[in-house]
Amino acid sequence: MVLESLNIAILQKRPFLALLIGFTYTLVGFGVGIIFFPWQVSLAMLFLTTLLLVPSLMKILSVEEKRESMDGLYHFFKDHRDVAEIYISLFIGIFFAYVVLGLLFVPSEVRFNTVFHYQIQFLEKQEGLSGALITGFLEKPPEYTIQQFLGLWEYNLTVGLIFFVLSLAYGAGSIFLAVLNASIFASFMVYVIDFLAKKTAHVYTILGIFMIHLIPEVMGFLLTTIAGGVISKALIREKWGSAAFQNVLRDSVTLLCIAVIFLFVAAWLEVYVTRSLFYGMF
Repeated sequence: MVLESLNIAILQKRPFLALLIGFTYTLVGFGVGIIFFPWQVSLAMLFLTTLLLVPSLMKILSVEEKRESMDGLYHFFKDHRDVAEIYISLFIGIFFAYVVLGLLFVPSEVRFNTVFHYQIQFLEKQEGLSGALITGFLEKPPEYTIQQFLGLWEYNLTVGLIFFVLSLAYGAGSIFLAVLNASIFASFMVYVIDFLAKKTAHVYTILGIFMIHLIPEVMGFLLTTIAGGVISKALIREKWGSAAFQNVLRDSVTLLCIAVIFLFVAAWLEVYVTRSLFYGMF
């Protein structure tokens, strides 16, 4: 396929092109899903978008593993910068594609039964999302406790660990989790904006407020995904215990430590910054 045959060298030199790629692949997944799977568009979009991304990411992780096996920690930031930017840009592109579809192209009366059907069901069952929940959240004064912060950080670490383990098992196929989470974040955002549009005119400011903690949170999750994917490649290509394998392992552990820091910052921002700004609008 043409979409699978990306020039990885160009993408590595201009990693922010991945934002456009993530955005485009999501729209392609939506178009194909509407045509061939109209009864379950939301799930079809997830798998179709992942299917388009996996071949390119397999090549990127192979290049990354080869660098790490030779350099170790010597060129750590230089070696990881482009692949981190590619993953983050892909996530942002997918996220905004879902937001644009939800707010601009799909009619409000059907958006939660088509593009966001699976995601909204997930949020309702796992998080209890509802209009009543949002109303109660707005009416209750904000609380800033260390228990809230630590609980949220622990939850983020658990999700990050799941990302790492599945990346270790599936390699580039674990990008499905990133696609799924981008769609869930976007679904939540569209749901909240749709609900609050009746209460405030600053609905798009809400999007910016959520991005304050969303960006470091996503970076933490994606770094765990990269770490697991690179080790997965090393297990196949390098001899266990060799110098090359040890270089990859040290690099991946360092990535995980940085991911923990990002998730710490994200939890702190969500509890002490995002909530204050959000309440300040109402």
